[in-house]
Amino acid sequence: MRPDVIWCDFGGVLTPPVDEAARAVALAAGIPWEVLWGAAQRVAEELGLTGLQPLELGLISQREWGSRLAARLPRGCEPRVDLGNWGDYWYQDRPVDQDLLDELELLKAWGTRLGMLTNSVSEWEEHRQRLLGDRAAIFEAFVRSHEIGVAKPDPRIFAYAEAWMRPGDAPPLLIDDSLENCAAASRAGWMSHHHRDREETIARLRSLRDADAE
Repeated sequence: MRPDVIWCDFGGVLTPPVDEAARAVALAAGIPWEVLWGAAQRVAEELGLTGLQPLELGLISQREWGSRLAARLPRGCEPRVDLGNWGDYWYQDRPVDQDLLDELELLKAWGTRLGMLTNSVSEWEEHRQRLLGDRAAIFEAFVRSHEIGVAKPDPRIFAYAEAWMRPGDAPPLLIDDSLENCAAASRAGWMSHHHRDREETIARLRSLRDADAE
C-alpha cells in the first residue's frame, strides 16, 4: 500500500552520511572526532541529555554550546576554529541529493504528501535552506525539533507530525538514517525505511509507485 504521507529526514538522507560531516568538523578543528564527541557528550550530560540534544531541543544557542564544548576538551586540545560556528563546518561542501529529491517529487505528482521531519538546530537552518533552494517547495510541511522542543525518537514528535499533516488510510512512512528513529516510528504505528544509501532508498520509492500502478 502506498502511503498518503511520507516524512523524510534531512541530514544523512538528503545529504551524505553524517559521518562525513563529523570528519569535516574534526579536520577543521584539528581535533580527533572521538575527542570532540566526548566533550559534546559531557556538555549534554550536564543537562541530563545526550549527544546534540541541547541544540536539537533548542535549549541553548550554538554559540553557548560551542563555548561549553571548548571548555570541556582535554587540556592541551585547542581547536583551530570557533566551535560556536559548528554548523559552518558541518555543512561545508555537503551536497544535497538531487536524484532522491527527484524521486520524492515524482511521488508528490502521484498525490503523495511530503513532509520533512528533522532533528534540527536553529543556526543550521540557513545551511539547509541554501542546500535545498527552490526544491524545498516539494515539502508541504516541516517539523523541526528545535522549534517544538521535541526530537526523534521521542514518540511525541510523531504525534505532532500526524496532527500537522494527517495521514489517510495508510500509515505515514518515515525515511531516516537512524535505526533508532525508524524503530520509534514503527512503535508509533508508522511505516519506516532505514536509509543506508541512495540506490536502496530510490528503489523503495519507485516500488511505491509501481505498486500503485498495478
